[in-house]
Amino acid sequence: MSEKPKHPSQLGEQAILREKALMLMSEGRSLREISGALRVQKETLRRWIRDGPPRRVWRYNPDLTPSPDLAYVAGFYLGDGEGAGNGHKVRFRLADSDQLGYVSGLVAKILRREPKPFTRDRSFYVVDYDSVALSDYLNQPLAILLDSLEGFESEFLQGFFDAEGYVTCNVDAKARRVRGFQIGAANTNMEYLDACKSRLAKFGLAGRIRVTNKRGQTMKVRGRTWIRRNDVYHLVLGSMSKVRIFNELVGFRNATKSQKLNDLVTMMKTKPPDNTAGSWRAIKKRVENGSEYPNRADSCLYPAGRIRADDTPVTVA
Repeated sequence: MSEKPKHPSQLGEQAILREKALMLMSEGRSLREISGALRVQKETLRRWIRDGPPRRVWRYNPDLTPSPDLAYVAGFYLGDGEGAGNGHKVRFRLADSDQLGYVSGLVAKILRREPKPFTRDRSFYVVDYDSVALSDYLNQPLAILLDSLEGFESEFLQGFFDAEGYVTCNVDAKARRVRGFQIGAANTNMEYLDACKSRLAKFGLAGRIRVTNKRGQTMKVRGRTWIRRNDVYHLVLGSMSKVRIFNELVGFRNATKSQKLNDLVTMMKTKPPDNTAGSWRAIKKRVENGSEYPNRADSCLYPAGRIRADDTPVTVA
């Protein structure tokens, strides 16, 4: 009986590339074509043909077995990750160094290596990991990615909401009153939000999606003016019961967002509801004096003022 083929996640990255190269060779592709397609030097391809000891092309042998950590990283990557280095790298670029340190630690664990140090890009912290296998896994068609993480819906949602989520309040601007609260996540990719919506439904949470920031809209963030290059959509859970269920069954791992949500749940148990707790007290005060409204680009209630990867800095007179 022939040996059962190994799943790609059980192979080293070099072994995966070698199998791809040999398959392309069997199809009659030239070394130049294979080298360009796989981004492997021709010298290495010749060594593989001779079946000699190959050069070390990639450094990591990731564990891509479905797990809570992998599901979290996948969700976070859809929200705040990006490919780099012609598909070689997985990159995270965040303003929150603590959050980046947490995600970087999980990626390093998956890659079976020590976490990498950050670099700085203006006001952002950046970390790159060179891994074709992990990059291919995270960038595969969304349906396939989600199927591979079946059973880890909570961790996937935690990752996405840590990257793109927020807790905010509904404001009656005319009355200058806080009328309610909601949890949401913002992204320019409707497919990602639909995927999260369907997974929230498994926990009995019916979300709704709406567009808030239109393409071409200008905003000022950190003293610079930016212009939106894509529409921004929001997935919203807008009732007290949904806030409670989300906190119990999903929640945030991000310390700041988790504390804000816990403060909100605590406040919801307090009578009367105007007895605001913790991080909400200052927000309530700004709402009542008219200086804080959700449609302001610099509002802390509403992530309209967040710079997205595809936004463009402009000079506005």
